[in-house]
Amino acid sequence: MSLIITFFFALLVCWFISFPTVWLLKVFRVGQNIRQEGPISHLIKSGTPTMGGISIILTILIFIVVLINIDIAIRYLALILLFLSYAGIGFADDVLKIRKRQNLGLTARQKFILQIVFASIFLIVLIYEGHNTSVSGALKYLHFDSPWMYFPLALFVIVGGANAVNLTDGLDGLAASTLFIAFSAFAFIAYQMQLADPSIIAATAAGAALAFLWFNVYPAEVFMGDMGSMSLGVLLSGLAVILHKELVFAVIGGVFVLEALSVIIQVGSYRMFRKKIFMMSPLHHHFELMGIPEPLVVLLFVVAALIFASLGIWVSVYI
Repeated sequence: MSLIITFFFALLVCWFISFPTVWLLKVFRVGQNIRQEGPISHLIKSGTPTMGGISIILTILIFIVVLINIDIAIRYLALILLFLSYAGIGFADDVLKIRKRQNLGLTARQKFILQIVFASIFLIVLIYEGHNTSVSGALKYLHFDSPWMYFPLALFVIVGGANAVNLTDGLDGLAASTLFIAFSAFAFIAYQMQLADPSIIAATAAGAALAFLWFNVYPAEVFMGDMGSMSLGVLLSGLAVILHKELVFAVIGGVFVLEALSVIIQVGSYRMFRKKIFMMSPLHHHFELMGIPEPLVVLLFVVAALIFASLGIWVSVYI
């Protein structure tokens, strides 16, 4: 019951914070620049306020300060610092895009290096605590309890998860709705594992993401921005690592995985064969160009996210 209360309070707090946030973004004209190579229908969205994810970030921070005792559990302090560091990377990316007046912020290499550095610091803290020795099931059987095996696996989950969520943030309400579902699934799993702190963090993030949909659903009044999608992506993958649900994350985050795979396949196919597999990547743009209306594409992805989350909760008992 307390977890449900946390969820609804987070929803209300984020909802109230979002009103002044959106107003300020409009006043200061913090508008999104749409990439020219994207769907033509998206050009009308140019100038829509971005960096709205700051309201979600503030909500999560407020609830963590109030409800989580980070002085005792250093891993949660490390998780919050990881969350804030990725928010900082996204913030820099968003600001550069606004200043340049085009959809080009930090380079892919710059973002990747920064992501690797901050994720590595987080994992060093966990491994220093002996987190890798508590793996079980398939990971233990495959000797991922060794720090030399666990580190690259967890690094891939964290960095890959953050970027996969970031790629998903391309349609109105898509990232927020799928993140709401994924965080809700992890809140349930953490609750079943009787781990209070991860369940509180996940429930708070789920409530905040759902509240943000009020402003982000089609037609979006504000965009989440890289600041929001990147930080929420790393918070989700970081929780998966802390819960030792690294493999389950690939199931619950099935929509994010498919989005990332579509980009990898598209780029790889074009570089090797000069042929495109999809009309456009990430995958949601492919469906748009098939003539499916944007809200319907989002709805289809939400249904898929619900199926993946349900499957992930089921398999979490076994892996």
